[in-house]
Amino acid sequence: MKSAYLNKRALKGLNRFGDIYIPKNGDFPSFSEYGGLEHVDEIISYAPSSDIDDLNTLLAILSYMPTFVLRLIVYVSSDTKEKNGAIYALLRQLNIGLRGIVFACYYAERPGKNYKGKDPVDIIGFEIKRVID
Repeated sequence: MKSAYLNKRALKGLNRFGDIYIPKNGDFPSFSEYGGLEHVDEIISYAPSSDIDDLNTLLAILSYMPTFVLRLIVYVSSDTKEKNGAIYALLRQLNIGLRGIVFACYYAERPGKNYKGKDPVDIIGFEIKRVID
């Protein structure tokens, strides 16, 4: 997979985080199995280039970490709402940013080219109903 914005290591790191946030569960494919990462450029293309550079650096570094460290980061960054301080603010931003990218890729109804299963939106039975007056 290639990206116009993220390098190979950053893509690997984001894919690993995606599988922590969205593991395979019953009929639901894992993040990496679904392949929504193929459309990440559409999601991050609006970000300032300095933010994309920072994201590249962070994800590339984290891609080398063992899975248990990534799980710990997800756990700690998800449990900061009652805590104050600069480090907790950064962890909240990390959680919101990574979750946002991962969930946007997963629930965009745009699977990767190799995915052949049901779309997660179809599995949950989501549909938009228009009410016409």
